[in-house]
Amino acid sequence: MDKEIALKDLIKSLQKSVNEEGMTSDFILKATKKLQEIDSKYSYNHDRFPILENTNSFEDKSNNSPSNLAEALLWKLGKWKDYKKFVQQYSDDSSKPKETDVVFYAFARHLKDPKKPIYDQHAIRAIWAICHKAFSQDEKMKCKKLLLNKNEKWKPAGSGKHAIQCYSIFIKYIDEIEKSQASKREIDLLLMPLGQALKLHSKNYKEFSNLCGLSRDL
Repeated sequence: MDKEIALKDLIKSLQKSVNEEGMTSDFILKATKKLQEIDSKYSYNHDRFPILENTNSFEDKSNNSPSNLAEALLWKLGKWKDYKKFVQQYSDDSSKPKETDVVFYAFARHLKDPKKPIYDQHAIRAIWAICHKAFSQDEKMKCKKLLLNKNEKWKPAGSGKHAIQCYSIFIKYIDEIEKSQASKREIDLLLMPLGQALKLHSKNYKEFSNLCGLSRDL
């Protein structure tokens, strides 16, 4: 079967599930395997992203300069300031995201509390595709502006003035999906590769709409 047709069929089954009986843990596992069968590259890279364990017990031991090999590598990569901001977002429960650092903020909060989801452009794109019938017109517009440029082609990464609102939209629908007893990790193992597949198989909003059955009313 053509990969694009198989992906379209998978999207339809995910939409049907989330709109009717709910995306159970078993259903998400089967959908994740189906995505891998379409193409092995549409799978969670466990070598690159090994499982995270006991992250809520991390402590802020950073100083004004690197004190271990991991920090020294970040310094060498020119990411020292980003790292220090990330540490602050993890340690300070009252910290808030900015439009330019929502993805790292979400990851810091996930490490502190695994009940909070991992978030990035691929995850929100997948949620948009799966849950679009439940999206309000305003939510659709914000996701479109986050992910697509003025020519309605995918941006390299999600960006813009709606970045923080889209994170809130993402959490809203993830919480709805989780009500069917699937874990955040199980959902993440599906959403990340699914969002990547959607980006690879649709160059622009028109193709994305056709692939996912979206009404092009934006």
